Amino acid sequence: VQAVAATAAAKADYAFDVEIDTAELNWRAQFDPGASPRLRLVSPRREALENNQRRAFDRMAENFEGVSWCASEHMGRVADVRLVREDETSAVYAFQPTSESIRGEQARQFANRLRGEMTMDKAARDVTRVRLYTPESFSPFPLVRVDRANILIICATAPNGRRFAAETVSEFRGSALGQDFDERSVQRQRNLRET
Repeated sequence: VQAVAATAAAKADYAFDVEIDTAELNWRAQFDPGASPRLRLVSPRREALENNQRRAFDRMAENFEGVSWCASEHMGRVADVRLVREDETSAVYAFQPTSESIRGEQARQFANRLRGEMTMDKAARDVTRVRLYTPESFSPFPLVRVDRANILIICATAPNGRRFAAETVSEFRGSALGQDFDERSVQRQRNLRET
């Protein structure tokens, strides 16, 4: 709760670079809170994208809110927070994600299937790492099975001294309509700068 309050008090708008890498795509974009559109694709050129990729980027750009703070107000809405282990410098807490604590619309629907873990830096009173995962297989929709979902957020310090999601690695494995899937994506936010 202190970390969320400290981040909210120090919140700042930054321009930054965004990188998204999956098996199918490698996007490089720039976010500028004062520009329109705020998220602009640098590479490949937007015109070079296939229609479905262009729609996916446009949808992402429309919902892109800027810097993802590790101790965001979303983290203040998790439930059942309990200390798992600690040492002199850090503490690890387990928590139960709630639909109010999750940003993704689809993921909200199965928040109760997820578990979470966050690592806190005791001196900075800030989150350094967040992991969301599924402890067991489940079927979110008919003919879809998720065997494994693992989202790891590595936090770095922004110019304002608070930590942001510098790298998010998402892995999903399961099957849909009889086809197996094993997807991995990496999203990075870097080069934060004041505008």
